[in-house]
Amino acid sequence: MRTLSILLLSAPAAFAQTSITQVPLNYNFNGMVHANEAGQPDDPNGYRSISDRALNFSGGVPGDALLDKYIIVNQPQALDIVHLGNRNTVSGGIWGFETVADGDNIGTQPAWLTTVDQSTPQTTTLSSSIALTGTSELSCIFQISDGGGSFDVVVDFASGAQATATLSGGDWFAGAYAGCDSVDFANFGATLHIMEDTMDLSAFSGESVTAISFANPSNSNAGYAILAANVSTGFVPQPTTPITLNYNFNGMVHTGEGGLPDDLLGYRSISDRGLDFQGGFPPNTVLDLYSVVEQANALDIVHLGNRLTVAGGAFPFDGVANGDCNGIQPSWLTNPDQSGPQTTTLSTPLTLTNNCSLDVLFQISNGGGSFNVTCDFASGATTTGTVSGGDWFNGQFAGTGGVDCANADNNLNVVEGSVDLGAFSGEILTAITFSNSSNTDAGIAILAANLVGVGDFGNTFCFGDGSATLCPCGNTSSVGVGCANGSGLGGRLISSGSSSVSAANLVLEGSQLIGSQPGLYFQGNNAVASGAGVQFGDGLRCAGGGVIRLQVRFAGSGGSSATTIDIAAKGGCAAGDVKRYQVWYRDPLTSPCGAQFNLTNGVEITWIP
Repeated sequence: MRTLSILLLSAPAAFAQTSITQVPLNYNFNGMVHANEAGQPDDPNGYRSISDRALNFSGGVPGDALLDKYIIVNQPQALDIVHLGNRNTVSGGIWGFETVADGDNIGTQPAWLTTVDQSTPQTTTLSSSIALTGTSELSCIFQISDGGGSFDVVVDFASGAQATATLSGGDWFAGAYAGCDSVDFANFGATLHIMEDTMDLSAFSGESVTAISFANPSNSNAGYAILAANVSTGFVPQPTTPITLNYNFNGMVHTGEGGLPDDLLGYRSISDRGLDFQGGFPPNTVLDLYSVVEQANALDIVHLGNRLTVAGGAFPFDGVANGDCNGIQPSWLTNPDQSGPQTTTLSTPLTLTNNCSLDVLFQISNGGGSFNVTCDFASGATTTGTVSGGDWFNGQFAGTGGVDCANADNNLNVVEGSVDLGAFSGEILTAITFSNSSNTDAGIAILAANLVGVGDFGNTFCFGDGSATLCPCGNTSSVGVGCANGSGLGGRLISSGSSSVSAANLVLEGSQLIGSQPGLYFQGNNAVASGAGVQFGDGLRCAGGGVIRLQVRFAGSGGSSATTIDIAAKGGCAAGDVKRYQVWYRDPLTSPCGAQFNLTNGVEITWIP
C-alpha cells in the first residue's frame, strides 16, 4: 500500500481559517425546480430540464454542509445554473424542444433561451477580481446527466495568463438530494447526486482572477449543470491519518490480473467492470490523498454488495472454469453475499479533535446510490453518516469491461464522501462500518479511507517502545507513544491544525495520560540525545534547550487534554523555526517507577508563514 501526504482539497474539514469568495456566475439556464415551477412545461419563463430530470428545490434549497458553502439561486422564474450542453441533442435528441405548446412533458423553447446549443465555452466575467495567495483554490458543485463525464474550468488572470483544470463526475442519478423527472413537467422523481470538485490555484499566488469559463464537455450526449462556484484563500491543511481497511475483495485490476477470469487468486469485478490500474496509479489530486492498495493478487477494496445478484443477477460466478468472462468464485471469497455490514476494527484507536472528518473514496455500479458509514468509539457511543455517489460510468480514470476478463473499456468515476466527526472531539475511534446500500442492484467498492484532522504533519519521535533510550524501569509501551504509565499505556502527543504561524491554529493534543491529573505542555529548541531522549521520572525527556512552558492542562477522565492557546505566539516562533514539544504529566498514585510523573513522546514542528 502507498501512503501519500498530499493534502485533501475537497473535504470541508480539511481546512481552517478559510476565506471564501462566493462567485456570482453568469447563469444561462433555469434548470432547477423552485416553488410553483413544476407542472408548467410550456411556461415561456419557466423551468426546463437539461435532459429528463433535475433537482427539486420547490421547498427551498436544503440546509446542507455542502450546499451551505455556496450561493445557490433560490428564486423561481430565474436563471439558476450554468448549462454546458445542448438540450436538443442530449440523450440522442429525444428531448428536443417542441415548436408548439401542446401540454405534454416536453416544453417549448423558453423565452430566456436564445441559443439552444450551449456546449461552447460559458464565461463569467467577475465584477471584482479576486486576488490569489499561495493557499488558493477554486471549487464548484455540479451535476452531469446521461452517464457523467468531465469538463474544463478555465481561469483568466489580470496579467493575461490562464490556468485550466479538468473536473469530472459520474451520472447524477441516485444521490442525497430531492429530484424530479418527466422532463419539463417536473414530477417528483428519483433523488439526485451533486458533485464537488476543485482546482488548485496555489501556483498562481499574486495573480487576480478576472473570469471563469466552463468548456469542453467530454460527453456530448449529456447536459452539465454547474450550480455554483467559490474561490477560497487562506486555507491551511489538517493532518491526515490513512485507515487500513479490512478489505474483502480483489476488485481493482493491477498488473498481470487482466485476461484471467478463472484465476483463483485474481481480480473479480463487483459488477461488469473495474478500475484499470495495470499501468500503475495515475497522479491525481484525489487518489494521491489516500493509501490505496497497489499489489496484484491482493484484496484491495471493501465490497458492499452481492456479485451473484448485482445487475439483476446478470454476472453470477460460473460453477466450473470455462474460459468465458464470468469467472469462478475465487479462493479468497468465502461468501459472495457481502451486502451486510462490513467492519474495520482499528489496530490503533485514534483520538478525535474538534475539526475531524472521516473521508472515504468509493465507486458505485448500476445507477449509483448511497450507503452508511458508522463510527464506533471507545466510550460506547456511535455516529452514522450517509455518503452518496452517482454511477461509476464516465469518469477520469481508466476502466475495464468484460466482467472478469478486464478488457480495456470506458473510463470510470471515483467519488469522495465525508462524515463530519467534529462533534465527537475527545472520543476515541475504534471501528468503522460500511452498511445499508440504498441500491441493492449495485455493487459498492470502497477503495480507501482517511481520518482528517488527526495525525502528525510534523515528526513524532522519542518513543517508549524500546526504539529510543530504554524506559527507566522496564516500563516499555507500544509504538508511537511515551513510556508506560500507571494505566499500562504510554502518553501520546499529536498535533492538529497546522504549523502556520499566521493561522495560529496549531493544537497539541495529549491522550492516554492519567485522568484528572495536570500536564505541562512545553516547547524546546532541541531534540534531546539526537531524538533518543534521556530518562526522566517514569519516562523520557525528549525536548530541551531554551524550554518554554506553554500551558498546564488537566486531563479529562479519559486521559486526554489539548492546548487552547496560540502556540506560535506563546513560544515566540517564526517561520522557518524548528521546535520540539512534549507533555510532562502527573501520575501520583500508580507510578510504575515511583517518580509520580511521566512524559509523552515528542513532536517536532517546522513552522511556516
